[in-house]
Amino acid sequence: MVDTPVCQHDLAAANGLINAIAAREKQFVSGNLAKNCALLRQNVVDMMKAREPMDRCITGHDHGENLGQMDASIGDIRALLAEKCRK
Repeated sequence: MVDTPVCQHDLAAANGLINAIAAREKQFVSGNLAKNCALLRQNVVDMMKAREPMDRCITGHDHGENLGQMDASIGDIRALLAEKCRK
């Protein structure tokens, strides 16, 4: 990890976004496409915001692993949005 005050602050904010995404999982309602699509849209926005400081501030094996997982999740959410949430 890049151990600077800026990275410490930015990674804390990124973790807050990831925690908000996890907390949002409980809000999904089976059959409520409008609500679920809105939640998915917010999740992808928050994941993109969290990804940038993680890319900049995490190094080594953790960088590849964390960013790979985030990129896969972002891709999954975008695929769901394209399939289920067309406006």
